[in-house]
Amino acid sequence: MKLPEIVGISGTNGAGKDELGKLLAERCAYSFHSVSELLRDELLRTNQEVNRENQALLSAKWRVDSGDNGVMFKRAIDAYFEGDRKTYKGLALVSLRHPDEAYHVHAHGGVVVWVDADQRLRYDRLQSANRGRSEDSISFEDFQREEYREMHPPIDAPVGSLNMKAVHEIADIFVENDFQDLESYRNHLVDRFEL
Repeated sequence: MKLPEIVGISGTNGAGKDELGKLLAERCAYSFHSVSELLRDELLRTNQEVNRENQALLSAKWRVDSGDNGVMFKRAIDAYFEGDRKTYKGLALVSLRHPDEAYHVHAHGGVVVWVDADQRLRYDRLQSANRGRSEDSISFEDFQREEYREMHPPIDAPVGSLNMKAVHEIADIFVENDFQDLESYRNHLVDRFEL
């Protein structure tokens, strides 16, 4: 199946979201936009520790300050339609973590792809990848706790909190990445999405 011009990519940590975005950029001339990278850059710029908790707090602050839970993706989509569309054939937005982000994708005729894999496999991938990201250097138990918190926010969660479960519920396409190597996964994506 061919993907539309706007693709929002969500899913669990270490599942392979970025790989789909990179493939769309490499093979289909999409602009690749990672909110996780924006958050990391801002934390580094402000001398804060880069970890998943601080990323979640920063993204929540941006959402609350703007009054729009999908603000980061809305800005990326607006920029694409206002100029980047002349250069690129599409837009791949990676790391949707709130349903309002998915709504912005859907409002522009896009789809949300949810990428997942076995939890232990994802953890092991992150540990062996040695990407130099401090947020990946945690115990498996902490990894499980963080993921549970992101997938199951409390009923009284503050405005702007992550809600991965809600994104999962409105996703359009599901990809299971239990492949044992990156090449097999990439080949699967190329075949499935005719990249």
